[in-house]
Amino acid sequence: MNLWRSLIFTALLVAPGCRDWSKPVIPQDPELAALAKDAAPPTREELHANAEKLSAQGDGRAALRSLQRALATNPADPQTEFLMAREYLALGERGSALEFATLSSLHDAMPTRAVACAPIMVAAGAPQRAARLLESALGGAKDAPTRTTLLRELVVARSAAGEHDGSLQAARDLVAVAPGAESQAILGNALLHAGRLADAEEAFRAGTSADPTSTVCWNGLGTAALNRWIAGGKVDQSVRARAVAAFEASLAIDPDQPKVARLMASHGL
Repeated sequence: MNLWRSLIFTALLVAPGCRDWSKPVIPQDPELAALAKDAAPPTREELHANAEKLSAQGDGRAALRSLQRALATNPADPQTEFLMAREYLALGERGSALEFATLSSLHDAMPTRAVACAPIMVAAGAPQRAARLLESALGGAKDAPTRTTLLRELVVARSAAGEHDGSLQAARDLVAVAPGAESQAILGNALLHAGRLADAEEAFRAGTSADPTSTVCWNGLGTAALNRWIAGGKVDQSVRARAVAAFEASLAIDPDQPKVARLMASHGL
């Protein structure tokens, strides 16, 4: 009888489809089973939104992980690469920021992408690369608004690269495409950086003629005149008077400008 029982038990163990009683039973978790069955992976847009939320909360690393996941599921996506570049720059990792800004601009040749990526390149220490990108985009930009935006960024990039002649040319091109106080202010600042103070005064004054309420142009005019007065040994009182008049005109438009007030006080104006 014992022999028969042993044979039956052995047959049950090896029979096809029979449970192996030598292994433990692990009951299935119904919640895990439902999750595995119903959960869908987050979309690119959801991952971007999550990264934005995490970044706003100050958790840049977690934001990057969300963006890396988005890039893994959507390789060479220029928007994800741009967002990663921006996040790396915020974390102070300029090399990675430059890398992803470059990739984003390579994977999207539209002028709007160049405008978005160029400031990151400048901030990451590669203004020459930003200038080349903007110049390339200008070649295909036909409408005035697009050219205006590209030229504004090009002035900044060339100035950051120390290419003052190129910056001035871009600023003059900007004035030609979009005349007005804002463009004159950009030209005036480019002339200031190039040390051409008299020409800067002229550019800012043209801006105040285009828009007498432009505090940017009045302040620029005052700054150019103030620098001319200092450079001339503070001898020419007519130049000093122009600086005072320009700053006072700006303060008359907007009295809440503590920087202007401090600047005048510090130079005895």
